[in-house]
Amino acid sequence: MARDGLLTFEDGVIRLGGDEIPGVLHSLSVGCEVRFDEAEQDAMSGKTRTPLGWGDAAVTVILDLLTDATSCYAKLAVLNGLFKGYDNGSNPKVYDVVNPHLVARGVRQVVFSGLTSQESDSDDVIQANLKFDEHRPAIVQVERREASKGSAPAIDAAPVTSSSSISTEGGGR
Repeated sequence: MARDGLLTFEDGVIRLGGDEIPGVLHSLSVGCEVRFDEAEQDAMSGKTRTPLGWGDAAVTVILDLLTDATSCYAKLAVLNGLFKGYDNGSNPKVYDVVNPHLVARGVRQVVFSGLTSQESDSDDVIQANLKFDEHRPAIVQVERREASKGSAPAIDAAPVTSSSSISTEGGGR
């Protein structure tokens, strides 16, 4: 799959696909949870929970959009444009990650999946919450699962015989 650029955090500057994201970094957080299968059992109250693996990581970046030479509203409009950006197929963009925190958590690719903003009446600052969801294509998930098992999946198949070794009863051929 073609990538749409990088999400980088260098020297206090965040870049998304080559575009500098306006604002001052307030915080960066990464969360991930175990996925469970919940099933009701006959003649028992409650549900049984079976762990299935880990869900995709959620990355939240909180920025303060200050009013300086550019208004906080103009900066928010730039962020909104980045959020609504899409690839050549009209799909949300997938970004490769260059950040030691995210790499330490095993996050290699993300999709810009949410943008919320809030302001107060006490100052000219908008706080923007950028949400990124980990992107793991299905084929990569299967490859990693098989690699962790240490071998390729076993295939049960009958041996193939050539047509010359098939006996025909009744003297045909």
